Amino acid sequence: MSKRRPTRKRSGLSEIPVKNEPERVNAGFQVGATAVILAAYAAFLVHPINLTDGDLGRHLKNGELFLQSAFIGNTNLYAYTTPDHPFVNHHWGSGVVFYLIERMAGFHGISLCFIAVSLTTLWLFFHLASRYSSFPLAALLAIVVMPVLITRHEVRPEMFSYLLSGLFLHLLWDYRYRKRGSRWLFILPILQILWVNLHIYFFIGMMLVAVFLLESLVKIAVDRSGESKDSRDQCKVLAAILFLTFVASCINPAGIFGAVYPLFIFQGYEFPVIENYSVSAILKAGFQFLPLVYCQIVFGTLGFSWLYALMKDRSNLSLANFLLTVFFSAMAWWTIRNFAIFAYFALPLTAVNFSKAATGWKSNSSFSMLSISGCAAGVAVLLVLINPLYFFGGGRGKFGFGLKDGNRAAADFFLRENLQGPIFNNFDVGGYLIYYLYPRQRVYVDNRPEAYPPSFFEDDYFSLLVNDERWRNSMRLNRFNVIFMNHRGRSAAGESFIVRRVLDPDWAPVFFDADVIILVRRHDANHSVIARHELPKEVILQRMN
Repeated sequence: MSKRRPTRKRSGLSEIPVKNEPERVNAGFQVGATAVILAAYAAFLVHPINLTDGDLGRHLKNGELFLQSAFIGNTNLYAYTTPDHPFVNHHWGSGVVFYLIERMAGFHGISLCFIAVSLTTLWLFFHLASRYSSFPLAALLAIVVMPVLITRHEVRPEMFSYLLSGLFLHLLWDYRYRKRGSRWLFILPILQILWVNLHIYFFIGMMLVAVFLLESLVKIAVDRSGESKDSRDQCKVLAAILFLTFVASCINPAGIFGAVYPLFIFQGYEFPVIENYSVSAILKAGFQFLPLVYCQIVFGTLGFSWLYALMKDRSNLSLANFLLTVFFSAMAWWTIRNFAIFAYFALPLTAVNFSKAATGWKSNSSFSMLSISGCAAGVAVLLVLINPLYFFGGGRGKFGFGLKDGNRAAADFFLRENLQGPIFNNFDVGGYLIYYLYPRQRVYVDNRPEAYPPSFFEDDYFSLLVNDERWRNSMRLNRFNVIFMNHRGRSAAGESFIVRRVLDPDWAPVFFDADVIILVRRHDANHSVIARHELPKEVILQRMN
């Protein structure tokens, strides 16, 4: 006789199944464990926003200009040095989102939005890992990849690419395993219209569709039974979605050129941004890049999962999954800024490869729940012990929401004292100046290497930092009136330049805080500012050290 699940009756309603106690405990445990994982992730992302060394300020100004006058710049309008240089504004939509949130909820709202998007993204990839493997394995792998995910803890447009990548993968996996019908895939071109205007990684959407289309084509080619109707149907649907996704990618201010712009962005990208270094370059130069060891752990875990699947569970091998592994591994190896998106994809890809091993680990008993918790805690402690400073060192910044305390003090000083340009500034602080001073003042440079001619950094910017003769020639040509620079954690060339200008009799330091130094040129127009605010050079140099 078959056993009936216990039921209870309600007046006027049909019988409602009642879950047995182990199922209730299991579901509650999974919800609690998921909450702990997401809370731990959030804890490492909650840092005050520092506009002086990021590009959020420029994104906010992009959003302001669009909402006030429907303007999307296609030249380097923020800089007085190369104002006519063409520029593809591939992330203007993110600026609109950030600006709307800032207007409605301030910088605290931006912080909360970033946390919400990041947690949703992790949940998407974690849910995929759990759904197509097992919850215990997904939980352990989430802990393994988390040290890599937290490398990207600043508010940037890339957060939308991570989220949309998870949505694309979710729908494509569900379609491949027949958990969703083909109609769901027609959401993807709509999402692609958003993506192409939010962040340059929109090409990943087209790549994901293409990978699953290729897998279906290979299935048809190798099917000898003649029963490949499902694969043919999938090919037709995925081919249509790929075409529509490319068309959607052309719906951007630059049209078809914007759709193919990711192929050309690094032509003329001459500024040596460390996050664009490859793993090989980091290892060769001997840089101490703390996330590298954790990314190597994820690389090793993902690679071992493929060896396991090849030897123990060949029925679970997937061409699409293999191509995704190769693609995102190559992205991470090519440039370290891609560590996070690699880790997101490594989570479900590794879990699926180990799914056969995970079937024997049930989580519906007290003993197994204790085992899972113990293993998870042990893995977490081991990862922390590898380098505790990476997680809890001062370099990660303080815990908090919204704008960093005193972050706008330098801009307030500039405006209150009615300082005039031209401004000479460093690369990182450009976004800060754009947000607070444009259009009243334009910058010398900002942190968009692609927005400047290839020769600008070598022949102008870098040469002024290291060559005082070139600096004096440029000062006569540009008539710099203000030097506005980050002074902490910058390059050796930048710090040396600041020291020389502090000691330069032609310049007077008038503002100094935890992030920024402002110097004004000694002439009549700045006499009253210097008289009121000049700082002792010895004090400045001591505080810089």
